[in-house]
Amino acid sequence: MNVEFSHIERLLGSDLRTHDPYDLWRTGFGLWLKKLYYGKGKITIPIVGPFYLLDMYAPRLIRLFIKPQEYPAVRAFAVLIALNYFQLTSQKKFVDLATESVDWLVANQSKGYSGACWGFDMPWMTKTGCFPPLTPFITTTPYCVEALVKFSDVTKNEKYLEIALSSLHFLDNDLHKLVDNAQMLAVSYGPSRDKRIVINGNAYAMMLYSLLANRIAGLNNILQDKAHRICNFIESNQNDDGSWPYYADKANGNFIDCYHSCYILKNIIKYSENTGKDTTTTINRGIEYILTNFYDQKYGLARKFTVKANPTLAKFDIYDQAELLNLLLLTGQRSEAEKLYKAIHEHFYVPSKESYGYQIDILGKLNKMSYLRWAVMPMLYAQSEYYKSSGIKDGI
Repeated sequence: MNVEFSHIERLLGSDLRTHDPYDLWRTGFGLWLKKLYYGKGKITIPIVGPFYLLDMYAPRLIRLFIKPQEYPAVRAFAVLIALNYFQLTSQKKFVDLATESVDWLVANQSKGYSGACWGFDMPWMTKTGCFPPLTPFITTTPYCVEALVKFSDVTKNEKYLEIALSSLHFLDNDLHKLVDNAQMLAVSYGPSRDKRIVINGNAYAMMLYSLLANRIAGLNNILQDKAHRICNFIESNQNDDGSWPYYADKANGNFIDCYHSCYILKNIIKYSENTGKDTTTTINRGIEYILTNFYDQKYGLARKFTVKANPTLAKFDIYDQAELLNLLLLTGQRSEAEKLYKAIHEHFYVPSKESYGYQIDILGKLNKMSYLRWAVMPMLYAQSEYYKSSGIKDGI
């Protein structure tokens, strides 16, 4: 891999407002369209479909009327990326960049909850209901906690660690226990009681419990037990072929996609590193499924779905590539990571922007919109992990 960003600090700076694939769908009209589709199903395609096509093929037109905004996940990745580059180069500018974003995270926590927590910062319509903009979620909070913990470790500033550790109260008090017995634990995606259990969300909860267990004196055994029981739940929902569905059930609307599968696996890996529990068989089965079923031999990229819940014209998405690249690096599969990165650069990289595009449709056309949350920042993070582990400094 070669550095393709001559000014990486431009993407880690003080203003990280960005447009997003959800821009249309977070407006009042977009939320109504999604609610209509989720409620009535495919019969609403003649109504919803034209706006989907407009968003896909005229994204700049749509965003003339929608302002870019900040997202907690973008700021969390900015901290992690900047600190990786600081550890690699010892350049103070990267600590300064990390400081801007970590202070933004501290100032922009979701208010009114038991501990530190963060969400999408936009209204989000799902099959089970609509969540207000500042609703915290278990898929966003761990990134922010990891950023705070790493910043505290690097700078020796305990203030940020204290805030990070308070996320335990969010885990314990604000998330609902949907399964809770001696062998298994499963929690809700956010502070409302979900009708369906999201497996990747529980993978994040498992990882976060294991991270906090090693940081909070006197609670190690209690928190590890919770992490272990969530791991048991996740492993019990792994299919015979190594895959995981999005929901832990067989109801309509379930699906299997690449980046959520990678979420589950990367969090199992981190959990194992934090606790010492051997999950090799689970991880190997999951990775084998991904490499066997998602890879497109012609493009060298990961396809979006192996099981779809909704029709789509998108064949490849940058988020899938970013998460798979990170997973390959986590598992030490350098040759596969190199091949994937080369394919990502060939098909998604936009030289004029020094950034990545969003999706490639079924005809091979790249949507060149560059969205930080989805998923330029996850790509930059995977890239920084590669440089850090390889000791590559040239051009940074």
